[in-house]
Amino acid sequence: MSEGYDPTTSAIPGSPWDSILMSQRDLSIQVPINYVTQPGVSFTSACFANGRYEDHQATTCFSNLLVIGFRRFFLDIYWDEGRQQWSLCPVSVPNSDPSNGTSQTTSTATSLSPITSLATAPLASQIVLSTTGTTQGRVVRDVSTSTSLSNTARQGSSVSSAHTVQTVSTGINTTRATTTTAQFVPSTAVPPTNGTSFESGPYVCTSTLNLSTFTSFLLNYLKDTENTLQAHLIYLVLNVHAAASASSPTAPPLAPTDLPKVSDALNTLLDASLSAFLYTPNQLKADRADLNSSWYSVSASQQPIAEYYNVDVSNSGIHSTPDGWPSESYVESQQGRRVLLGFGSTDPQMENYNYTGDAGIIFPTGNLMATHNVSVTTSGGLTNGCYFQANVTNLEKVNASWASSGEISGFVFPESATDSIRATFHLSLNLTTCGISPLLNQTLQNTTADLNVTGYQSIAQGSVWSWGPDEPSNISQTSTDDNNDQLFRCAIMDPTLSGRWRVDYCSQHYLAACRLVSQPLVWHITDHPISYSSAQAACPENTTFSAPRTGLENTYLLSALQSLHATSEQMIWVDFNSLDVEDCWVTGGANASCPYFLDDVEIHRRAVLVPTIAAVIALVITALTIFVKCNANRRTSRRRKRGENGWDYEG
Repeated sequence: MSEGYDPTTSAIPGSPWDSILMSQRDLSIQVPINYVTQPGVSFTSACFANGRYEDHQATTCFSNLLVIGFRRFFLDIYWDEGRQQWSLCPVSVPNSDPSNGTSQTTSTATSLSPITSLATAPLASQIVLSTTGTTQGRVVRDVSTSTSLSNTARQGSSVSSAHTVQTVSTGINTTRATTTTAQFVPSTAVPPTNGTSFESGPYVCTSTLNLSTFTSFLLNYLKDTENTLQAHLIYLVLNVHAAASASSPTAPPLAPTDLPKVSDALNTLLDASLSAFLYTPNQLKADRADLNSSWYSVSASQQPIAEYYNVDVSNSGIHSTPDGWPSESYVESQQGRRVLLGFGSTDPQMENYNYTGDAGIIFPTGNLMATHNVSVTTSGGLTNGCYFQANVTNLEKVNASWASSGEISGFVFPESATDSIRATFHLSLNLTTCGISPLLNQTLQNTTADLNVTGYQSIAQGSVWSWGPDEPSNISQTSTDDNNDQLFRCAIMDPTLSGRWRVDYCSQHYLAACRLVSQPLVWHITDHPISYSSAQAACPENTTFSAPRTGLENTYLLSALQSLHATSEQMIWVDFNSLDVEDCWVTGGANASCPYFLDDVEIHRRAVLVPTIAAVIALVITALTIFVKCNANRRTSRRRKRGENGWDYEG
């Protein structure tokens, strides 16, 4: 899996998704990361559901999941005692080809169900959000044993108590036969894989697919996207298992007697490859202990929003926080870090592994995820578990920190290529607007993301709480009048799109969204319509013209609008525009500047703009000087004299 980041053409998002992903990142870039929802996925369910653990397929699958917008990944790793390495294969892989004189007995599959093609299904253009809910029942669970975005009642699922995360709700049936001889087999998959393939029971694994090759790929991806337009945080949660014996691949593994040494410990391997990009528990502890020297020492635009965490002040004036998390702007821009590692579930067979040694770089179980159970309708609407409560706006009582989907009652995921993904999109959107990150522990439509990414796109696209369908649009999509291009660049909330946004002319007159100072969830609406540029002046005292920064903030704004205009379709301005540079969406009012160079043309425009203006000014001044001098000379030569019939001119 050491190949580079290379998503399939069908997975690469076209316009306007490049603008959507960047603009939504920028909206929430100062919100502490524990309150920012991000879609997550089980690597096993999305990439290995057919039982094939091969390098090329894994690389393509991970590339596709990254490019469509997944940001949280749950990776199952297995300690392969025989090879003394962390493998991604659930079963131990022999060190040598058994055909060389050694053979191993193992349960092999007599049939593996084929991967079927995925039919393209349309996404919903309007989402109806249920605002009835409660925050009761919030528990912390291991992702491997939860049914995050999965249906545990499905027929044909086989769950091993020791290997729950491998097989839970995959929707791909395997028939396991009696004992037979294990063997190395050349991979017949297309495209070819790296290394030698080994078949054992329901699994086909390459010898080179391990944690080291996975982190090498991740490192390549981080380097490829190390720029202000593409960079984002990645959360990698590790589920730790012992690899099963090759002779009994479907049986619970025995506890290994030869555990990882210091050189093979997770902290050693991960720190060696990713140290330059890791934001660690040790760094968080140091930042929290002295905010004066950490979060408060950077520019205001990169500081975490203070209303989202508690602050203590010592007698010496040192500010600290017991529960705060940094913002993405601080972690990426100031620290140059992009990856947070955490533990998920751990097998009891691995209880003697030295987890203490990893504590400096890997967050403990539950630190990066707090699963939250919800009840939903078959169409994906939440009926219970939403963090939005109209009459509760105190953040301490709306504690959505690291909230992630856990048990989902009442929902059936698409199991075949002909099943619609519309409800899956609804579910992801409604979870996000309720302040909950959608976590997918489910194989969608009986296919993996390397073969067909459409079903997985429904989860990633559903996590976009800001822009509505086909937004942000530009003038060329709605009009042929190029003269209006500079004005068609301001965002409004549209209640007919369940509170999502669309682009409109900045000269139009709408009500405006005004946030109460120091209260992220409290909104006021102006009492009269105004143009975009007049919105700030129209906001009431102690409020500012603002845009929601999270899905939950957006839901509270929609509620405030509907409470005033329950039966209307009143649009309102939100503080988001691209007046400076097309497709570069910023907050800060009509005069805000784009902080990015969007492409080579834009770089050239910005580079030559100032000297060109200076040259034009110099040319104009020179021309005026010449003109004035010439005119003065001409006037001097045209002296007047009195003629018989009045004044005559000479020259």
